Amino acid sequence: MKTSWKTLLGAGLLVLALAGCSEDREEQNANSVTDGQAGQGAGQETHSAAGNIESETGITLDSEGNVQEAEDVPAEVEEEVNAVFDQYIETFNNEDLEGYLDLLLYGDDYYNEEEERTAVGDVFEQFDVNRTVVEKTISGYEEGVAEMFSNLELTTIDPASGTEVTRGGRQVTILRETDEGWKIASIQFIASPE
Repeated sequence: MKTSWKTLLGAGLLVLALAGCSEDREEQNANSVTDGQAGQGAGQETHSAAGNIESETGITLDSEGNVQEAEDVPAEVEEEVNAVFDQYIETFNNEDLEGYLDLLLYGDDYYNEEEERTAVGDVFEQFDVNRTVVEKTISGYEEGVAEMFSNLELTTIDPASGTEVTRGGRQVTILRETDEGWKIASIQFIASPE
């Protein structure tokens, strides 16, 4: 039972680290059985004229269900957004708390720095977590805002027991351009069914 409890605790802490903390928790997570299920059959899909499918989250899929890359993303923006996303994955995998926190956007509608420091610091202290990017693409873009869609594999190891769990999932990372460069404004992760 202890291993299952620790694994569940780790998964919960990992979700906190991935999804971030918000001042308005009810909007982000109402602690109901349907939390995190938007886009997984819970939402209505619409078809565009080109035969593509657009989900309620705004991600456009081709006829085979692959995420389409956003059009008209300036090359410089694409390079900068990809660099920030790659740095985000790298700082998390290297347990570089300060580097990770430097990538986040803080404010009333975004992250709370102290909550993030505590949540992510707890994950780093209690578990070895590694994220592997299977695929990524800029799936949405408007001037000053980019949406990065990614398929990830997350491997979590409980150092006390050595229990290792690998799970895939989809993530949408919203980045906003600021005076300090591109910052991560929100992270939405949906784990794949076991």
